[in-house]
Amino acid sequence: MEERLLNLLQRVRDDSDESARTDINELLRKHPQARTIMSKSLVDEQALVSHLRDESIVSILDAEGEVVKSQPLTSPTRRLLAWPQQFAAALVTGAMVGLLGVGVVWAVKSPQSQARPIQIANGDFETLSGPLELGFPSHFGTWGGNPAEVIEEADGNRILRLLKTGNVHGEPNDFASNCSVFQLVDLSALRQQWETADPETQITLNFSARFRRESAPTDAELPKLAGSCRIYLFNLQPDAIGKEWPQVIREHGVGFGKKEIKLAPGEDIETITASCLLESDATVALIVVAASTKSRAAPVELGGFFVDDIQLTAIRQPPLPVHFMK
Repeated sequence: MEERLLNLLQRVRDDSDESARTDINELLRKHPQARTIMSKSLVDEQALVSHLRDESIVSILDAEGEVVKSQPLTSPTRRLLAWPQQFAAALVTGAMVGLLGVGVVWAVKSPQSQARPIQIANGDFETLSGPLELGFPSHFGTWGGNPAEVIEEADGNRILRLLKTGNVHGEPNDFASNCSVFQLVDLSALRQQWETADPETQITLNFSARFRRESAPTDAELPKLAGSCRIYLFNLQPDAIGKEWPQVIREHGVGFGKKEIKLAPGEDIETITASCLLESDATVALIVVAASTKSRAAPVELGGFFVDDIQLTAIRQPPLPVHFMK
């Protein structure tokens, strides 16, 4: 029975033999042994099933409760099959899905994602010193925001220190809970290189930074102090974003991602990453690192809150290597 099934599958793969496909379907409908052979092949080929991301593939034959369903791998070690077995398992997928009238056929190799760093001006702060510009930046490639400064540590590393919460526009009677530092990033080069207007192209933007909190006299007043990375996407001129901030998020934002952590004084350095999908019409990314007190109050001194190693990475996901057939 097993040899017959493999022969039929080979004919389907090499010659698109419709009679062989009909014979396979007939065997699967009438013979439990045939269903068991195919289901075991699929369980062995967990990498294929995981790649196709379709759990229904391993349960198609479960009409009589005979199929052992594939479980997620609990370790990175995977059993390597001989080439004929791998080939057969991939063919089995196509044959079984044919029973339902849909058509995912085979996947031979898993393509790799492509990662590309996007330039962040002074993301490591090594060429800066002293206070940053106050207020919202109006053009690409500069840091600006609430009171913050770049200091040099004992080992020579330069790092951003967030100093005080407040309203980024400097309005004294409109308090805010965050100390935020902003930079506007031009996405036009990435859009041209990776053809982001193509609806089949899926690109994720990952924005990361390292946070550290040292002990400071104000620690008792800041029990909920948290650090965050935020990324916003817009299709606007850079200067328009700051003028309408923060209402511009609701009215013109085309993408958003955020990651936040609470940090106690003296805790180890934490790297966090915020992610969002790059929408096809996004022309500008606004990246923000911030410390939040969770309370809208008068400006609050933050003490020892530091940020470093800011990075923005674009990751293009490959299309699944599957062939669809009616």
